[in-house]
Amino acid sequence: MAEPAQPILGSTLLATALAKTNPERVAASTSCATLDTALHGGFHYGEITSLAGASGVGKTLISLHAVASHLVAHPVGEVVIIDTTGSFSPLRLRDVIIYRSHQTGVIKYQQSGYMYEKLSVDVNVESLETLRVKAVDMLDRVKVMRVFDFAGVMEAIGEVGDLCKRNNHSSGGTKAQRVQKTKEVANSEDEEDEIVISFKTEDERAEDIEISSGGNLGMIVVDNIANLVSTAMSKNQTEGPQPLLNSLINLRANHSSSALALLTHSLRILSHLTASNSLCTLLVNGVVSNTASIKSSHHRRAYHPSDNVSIFASTSGKPALGRTYAYLIDTSIFLSTMPKTQDDAEMAFGGRPGKFINAGILEVLKDRFRGREGEWGAFEILDGVELRVVD
Repeated sequence: MAEPAQPILGSTLLATALAKTNPERVAASTSCATLDTALHGGFHYGEITSLAGASGVGKTLISLHAVASHLVAHPVGEVVIIDTTGSFSPLRLRDVIIYRSHQTGVIKYQQSGYMYEKLSVDVNVESLETLRVKAVDMLDRVKVMRVFDFAGVMEAIGEVGDLCKRNNHSSGGTKAQRVQKTKEVANSEDEEDEIVISFKTEDERAEDIEISSGGNLGMIVVDNIANLVSTAMSKNQTEGPQPLLNSLINLRANHSSSALALLTHSLRILSHLTASNSLCTLLVNGVVSNTASIKSSHHRRAYHPSDNVSIFASTSGKPALGRTYAYLIDTSIFLSTMPKTQDDAEMAFGGRPGKFINAGILEVLKDRFRGREGEWGAFEILDGVELRVVD
């Protein structure tokens, strides 16, 4: 005898209908209008975005603003942060959430195309203590996983996969997951299981980004992906650990490296999870200098400004981890600094005495789906929390 059909909540049906009429979540904002304009709204779901930059340039802060955007915009949304350096600061994230919650109440943006114009809004601003309590409550939806090597990353990714499967099982799953039930994401303990993942066409990817009506996990942040490679490379050296820069250069030259294989394997699994569950995945990456990579190559040659990946001639360096890493991500963002004003430039490059001020620069180097290559925006960091448009 057939079992009676299980009742479905009206709210679940409504969420499913809304997902079909609006199949893509609003991008996670950076809170800075110039950066959101360059990114066409912010960091998009269903994609892996890499944020590469030198230490102190603002890549972690920008990722924290994306986390805050997700938490504020999705009342039950969850975030997983995979911390490879032990530098995650809950106090800093709390302060960013407080700032963003306050900003959401007093500032709104009017969108025209991909341009964002700030509007003034008269509202009753909540007290700082109320915002602090709400921020602490939001931190309950942030899962921080401290890892030390690729084995830890694979275990963390396995836990993320299990979380996605549990969430989608409770809601019936996305269309992509119902079709692909035979594709499993293995736990890191099941090392003998082989996972074969191929890149999808844009049409196939669009089908995968159909939002689950019940899944709460919406964002993954890995900070810092380059640190994992450095750790793996140092373990493979018989003469002891190498500095990060030399490790990354050697990795690019030695494609048979086990570290590269581990990086490729973990990113392919992460890519599958990101697309099939409509996650916003951010990878924080380091940089290497152009001159160092040229000197380390077998064919030595003189450095030329055309070697720069940046559209600014004065900005050198490029994202770490080489071409294989760039192939496995969807969007590559390069962060750097340059003098804020003409006077600052004269002090920095023209020999004029004085202390100059730098502004942050965000550039889109690669964009697999949205045509944002070459877009850029300038920003300032205030009090280690606020991302502000350069005056």
